[in-house]
Amino acid sequence: MSIEDEARTLARIPMFRDLEPSQLRLLAFSAARLDVAPGDVLFTQGEAPDAAYVVLEGTAVIEVAAGGAAHEVARLGRDTVVGEMGVLTGEPRTATVRAGEPMSVLRMETDLFLNLLDKTPSLARSVLRDLAFRLQETTQALVKARG
Repeated sequence: MSIEDEARTLARIPMFRDLEPSQLRLLAFSAARLDVAPGDVLFTQGEAPDAAYVVLEGTAVIEVAAGGAAHEVARLGRDTVVGEMGVLTGEPRTATVRAGEPMSVLRMETDLFLNLLDKTPSLARSVLRDLAFRLQETTQALVKARG
């Protein structure tokens, strides 16, 4: 996949849709592309965050350890972002993310992601909007689980 292909992929992701084409190309160029084998771990619950990842191909499995066991809480496919919450908060990872099948990702180092947020107000708004939607979904799921 070329830088142009990666930039087009980034443009499909709601978080990045307001970026200019030149910003998308710069982000694609600055991020590291990784191929991840099924079962391999991108990051582990409790680790210090060092990057966010864009899933280009494959499926990311999100697991949370509780009561001595790992519980799958979500599966995210292509054109999604994982790990950005830890990058934003600086707090330890709240989940483990591994490849559920062969997966390709763009790894955006913390400094790259945060610098882009600082320089691109539209991206900062998109990240806030995405996090607010996820908080709403989580709240609704909690209400449903307790109901």
